[in-house]
Amino acid sequence: MQSDKLRVRRRAASMLTMALALRLMMALGVEDWTARTLEAWLAPPVPAAAMAATAPEQTQEPEQKTPEPAQQEEPASPKSEPEGDKLVFTKEDAAAITIGGACTYDVDPWELLQRESVLNFDQDGPTVLIVHTHTSEAYTMEAGWEYDENETARTQDTEYSVVRVGRVLAEGLEARGISVLHDTSFNDYPSYNGAYNSTLKKIEQWVEEYPTIQMVIDIHRDAGANADGTPVRHAVTLDGQETAQLMLVVGTDQGGLSHPNWQDNLSWALKLQAVLERQWPGLCRNLDLRTERFNQHMTPGSLLIEVGSSGNTLKEALAAAELLADGLADLIEGT
Repeated sequence: MQSDKLRVRRRAASMLTMALALRLMMALGVEDWTARTLEAWLAPPVPAAAMAATAPEQTQEPEQKTPEPAQQEEPASPKSEPEGDKLVFTKEDAAAITIGGACTYDVDPWELLQRESVLNFDQDGPTVLIVHTHTSEAYTMEAGWEYDENETARTQDTEYSVVRVGRVLAEGLEARGISVLHDTSFNDYPSYNGAYNSTLKKIEQWVEEYPTIQMVIDIHRDAGANADGTPVRHAVTLDGQETAQLMLVVGTDQGGLSHPNWQDNLSWALKLQAVLERQWPGLCRNLDLRTERFNQHMTPGSLLIEVGSSGNTLKEALAAAELLADGLADLIEGT
């Protein structure tokens, strides 16, 4: 009996020691297998019925969802580039252009090539007006291209005059998305005198109706005679095709008529010549700077362009007009 009491006391002491050890381990945060085993060993037995009553309900573990990757912000789209690269002109471009003509003003082609254009072709309306001050100017006839002359190398048949050259130019620009007006009315017939005044009145009417017009192109053909009396021909072979040469003519105020912004016109003409010569070397003759105004005060992009001469054929002039349209469209898109 005494030994039983001794065993009980020893067991109680052992349990007390283990209980103290368990509390110490739990206080220290030890929750390993040993601590759980001691806790289970010290706990009083629980009846099976009670265990069933107190057991937690088995719940279905939540479905393990694959974490969605963090939504990344789409990189900002790069700023859209303008249609066609902006044209940049060089000193080599300036050096390649010779300026002739009767005007004695001192001009710097390099400075004018760098000048920012004042023209704005982003308009809701026509931006180019093509006119013909000397509407009846025509070319040397060839087989299959004959026409009725009212004077030497002049005709009222617009299918064989500079009017047709203007039409090809207009069609080429329109094909590139540039809105064009083409005035085909006569200004030099029946009277050659006063042709520029007649053209000016029409330009004023068009500009008033369409203030979107940025440049007026007056299409002519040059004239002259060789020593033997034959008409002068200005031509170059490009891609195997005989092509009339172009001469850009720029007016000033040196003759006394008001034209304060003529350098804007000259800047635009220099840029056009640089573009044309880059693509088709030899297409342009020397730029002609004149004392006359030629109605170019009406817009800062106005130019007079001689397409070939009286010694050229119409076929050669039309080939030049196609290249002029492409070069001018390139300049407009790159400005």
